[in-house]
Amino acid sequence: MSNVYREASAPNSDTVISAGLLAGVDRRLGRQHLTLDGSLQDNRYSTNKDLNYRSHSVRAALNWQTVGDLSGVLSAKSDRSLADFNVGIIGIEPIRVKNVERDEEYQAIARLGVGTRYTVEAGWTRRNRDFTAQEYDRLVYRQNTESLGVYATPAGNVKLGLVGRHTKGNNPRYTLLVPLPGGGFALTSTRNDYTRNDLDFTTNWRLGGHSNLNTRISRSRTTNGLEILRDFSGTTGAVGWIWTPTAKLQLNLQYSRDTGQESVVRSADLNRVYRSWRLGANYALTGKVSLSGNFSDNRARRTSDSGAVLADALDATTNYSLGLRWSIYRGFSLSCQYDHASRDSSVPQYVYSASSYGCTGQAILY
Repeated sequence: MSNVYREASAPNSDTVISAGLLAGVDRRLGRQHLTLDGSLQDNRYSTNKDLNYRSHSVRAALNWQTVGDLSGVLSAKSDRSLADFNVGIIGIEPIRVKNVERDEEYQAIARLGVGTRYTVEAGWTRRNRDFTAQEYDRLVYRQNTESLGVYATPAGNVKLGLVGRHTKGNNPRYTLLVPLPGGGFALTSTRNDYTRNDLDFTTNWRLGGHSNLNTRISRSRTTNGLEILRDFSGTTGAVGWIWTPTAKLQLNLQYSRDTGQESVVRSADLNRVYRSWRLGANYALTGKVSLSGNFSDNRARRTSDSGAVLADALDATTNYSLGLRWSIYRGFSLSCQYDHASRDSSVPQYVYSASSYGCTGQAILY
């Protein structure tokens, strides 16, 4: 890979070798369905050996159902990986030290009205994020989300939903840039408690046998405990479209507009609104060989940041990848992929370009 540390100048290249172990369980227990899968990887850098780390990904889910119309899901997941370098956020300087990110999510969902025209759904979600490098303390967060929604199926190919969500969370060590009397700034850390309320209108349309369209339009309001942080009130939403024009080709288009606290792009980045596009394609060249490609464009509008007076600033990140997968025979596969990422920013030190390529072999024993 090129430019390991995502720096604007003096890019650093390296070769990474990873060895991993996969395991999983898929079991039906009467009406219940249990799934469990996990992976453990050891990642070794040829030059930057201080970045060597072990990553893991564990996911478990229990789909449960009673005799009546009551059902739901209990799930948990945990991921551990090397965090992105140069995240491009005022108050977080680019670093050159190993920084391991840990993400956890626990979820419980209950539904009443399975197989009927109307469904009531209640949910609870807990999310945690931590980093080993204290320079990333600003992005550490804990949050709980409760939701209650009503869904209707007026036609066989249309599902409508009205959902209320309430999120309560905190950034235990949110760093601030505080102006000094003699000029300049100093960093300080404090706690920020925040709440967010959303009213979602969702749709799920099956457009013929080859297309599916999902939409969400929300009225959202976020309130921060720190007075220096701006609150948010506005419209957020997302659109997702999956199109399968032929048996060999599938296209996936996604668009979202949301704040950092709810965006998959940069959770817990409080003072930005993200507009994100993503286009994905998969094509089966043969019965065993498939080609995939992805393109994404993420643009952020930064408001005046904590303790500093800034004009709205440019931050645009573009990613694309191309991959080839060969399923040699049952349980054995080989895949190769090329990735490229670049960012344009009004802050010169946040600008970078980086590429990587590699191949992976996988063997699964049943």
